[in-house]
Amino acid sequence: MTFPIPSQEVLFAFLLAMVRAGAWIAVSPPFSNVPMPIMVKASVAASLAMIAYPHIQPSQVPLGFPEMMGAIVLQVLMGAMLGVVSLTLFSAVEAAGSLVDMFGGIVLPPSLDPLSENQIPIVGQFYNIIALALLFASGGYQLLVEGWVKSFSGSELTLSSLKFTASVLTNDLASFFVSAIEIAAPLLVVLFAAQVVMGMIAKAAPQANVFLLAFPFQVGLTLLFVGLGIEVLPTAVTNLVERVFHDSLSLVGI
Repeated sequence: MTFPIPSQEVLFAFLLAMVRAGAWIAVSPPFSNVPMPIMVKASVAASLAMIAYPHIQPSQVPLGFPEMMGAIVLQVLMGAMLGVVSLTLFSAVEAAGSLVDMFGGIVLPPSLDPLSENQIPIVGQFYNIIALALLFASGGYQLLVEGWVKSFSGSELTLSSLKFTASVLTNDLASFFVSAIEIAAPLLVVLFAAQVVMGMIAKAAPQANVFLLAFPFQVGLTLLFVGLGIEVLPTAVTNLVERVFHDSLSLVGI
């Protein structure tokens, strides 16, 4: 039994695709989770490269050493920017939970997130875990991979396209704040109304120790309505996945 030896262009195309995949996995959730072993990340990057390298035209593969080094740097930048799009938008779910923590009075020391090894508030970590579970349960990760694969069909990063790239990333940053407020808005309205009620009680009955009642009341109200607020997460995650897909294609001019 004989096996065909791939040509030099095919090997270099696979290398460029794997470099972009590695940079994307290092930044983009959910693949950027720290507990995932390096060998697993490398295997995922190689699997993605096997899918994506046929989209690279042989004429676009440089064969010289200086040109190849430049192409590798370009693929790292492109993969990192595609990952930044996903990271920026998906961080809105965690930010929404942090807003609920702040307005709900849960001011305990932030816990350590085992996935990102960052300190985030309790509700923010809870929202983040639910969002990742919804991402896999709904098959949204497949849309993220599809958007990454289709990025090879677009134009490469050039100095003239940096202005358009900056516009896409700026719009994603604005969407980050808007999405975080939209996800947390139902709970924020309830918690603000609770603070107004407690203020009215303090005004009507100054002799009552409202401070001792306000903290457990607001924390209990937060824990009660967090369960109800989860209902908005499936729709929010779906919208974020679709936004990541379209912005990933827009980043490469598709």
